[in-house]
Amino acid sequence: MQVEVDNMTKQLTKHYKHQRGAAVLLVSVVLLIAVTLLVMFAVRVGLLDQRMSGNEYRHKEAFANAEAGLEQAASYLRANPVLHAGDVADGWASCTGSTAIFPCNLTGAELVYATVVAGTSITPNLPMAGNTPNSSAYLVKTASTTIAVGEGASDDGTGSAVAQVSFAKTSLLTPGQIPPLMMPSGDLNGSFTIVPNPNGGGPGVPISAWVKSIGTSTGSWQTCNHGEFQDTGVCMDTKDDTVSWSTCTCIEPKSTSTSVGDDIVVDSTDFPFSPFAFIFGKDLSTAAEVDALKAEIKARADDKGKVLADCTTLDTIDLANDVEMPLIWVEGACDIGPGVVIGDRTTPIILVVEGDIKVNANGEIWGIMVGLADYTMNGGAVVHGSAVSEIESKLTNGAYAQVYDESVFARLQDDTLTTDISKVQYSWRDFTP
Repeated sequence: MQVEVDNMTKQLTKHYKHQRGAAVLLVSVVLLIAVTLLVMFAVRVGLLDQRMSGNEYRHKEAFANAEAGLEQAASYLRANPVLHAGDVADGWASCTGSTAIFPCNLTGAELVYATVVAGTSITPNLPMAGNTPNSSAYLVKTASTTIAVGEGASDDGTGSAVAQVSFAKTSLLTPGQIPPLMMPSGDLNGSFTIVPNPNGGGPGVPISAWVKSIGTSTGSWQTCNHGEFQDTGVCMDTKDDTVSWSTCTCIEPKSTSTSVGDDIVVDSTDFPFSPFAFIFGKDLSTAAEVDALKAEIKARADDKGKVLADCTTLDTIDLANDVEMPLIWVEGACDIGPGVVIGDRTTPIILVVEGDIKVNANGEIWGIMVGLADYTMNGGAVVHGSAVSEIESKLTNGAYAQVYDESVFARLQDDTLTTDISKVQYSWRDFTP
């Protein structure tokens, strides 16, 4: 009996060992399959990541080339602003019959600066500096803007991108009337004279000064119409830019330091946040916006090589032969010496000064002076145009004349002189063609 039990136990133990081996085999197979699946998944993820990285690299490569083309197109337009007119004689071709072909398929496209085979091909005419590879530059004309376009491809030709920005024709100065004197506030001192803009407040409504607030406690200043500004005759009729105006005085004042007339507009409600922004055609309400505009205007002056450290060489600039733009920006102080004459009736300037302005005895300025810091005129100084102060200013320590000259402003607002091509804000975009 005992023998039979022992034999049965041996058989069960043997059977159990066989069962345990099968379970290990099954677990091993399952683990092998799982590991295989994990490896396959990792390989797929790796390949996908590699493809994504490759695609991103090719896109960045294409986008960089598109940006290069865009910069070429924009630079060419800035250097040749006459192209904004869209004259076919200047090299523009019609998009008619090719509106399905890039870049004539851009919204509103009417003309393209290119060679066009209608319905077949469009080949850009813009030169590419340095022969930038895999990059093309186009100019496209719509009804109101000129679009600078850059097209780029990756080096292997599988990636492509397009970048564009719109440009519009803008005037440097605010349209309409500008007063002879404009400043936020100050104490009008000294014995200065203002000859008003005869239509500054509308036809037949003269404006001598536009201020937010003024103090008139001291001095003997006055304003008078053009016909009353005389020496041996009416100065506006008998004098030009070759003689001194320092002897001209008002024989019949409109306003004085003791009797302020309506040609001195004191406006605490509608006076602009920034006189600087007003002069340059913007209605801004924050310091950040004004700072951005200052940077923009300074960049435009710098683009023409008209940013100076000070005013020591201001009278040596050949304004008569340098008519691209009359804008001059001075980073430091501007001290115009006695008897120095800047500009003339046919070639006035727009002078913006970051530092203190001082015009000394018998110095004359033809144009608009915009001071961003302190503003001082001394005995006998004459400004034919406008004096604009961004901050509260004392303005004068002695005799000084501010004379509105219609011909100066007509020249400064001439489209051929102060019109520029500027980017349309928020018009930049990039896309895949």
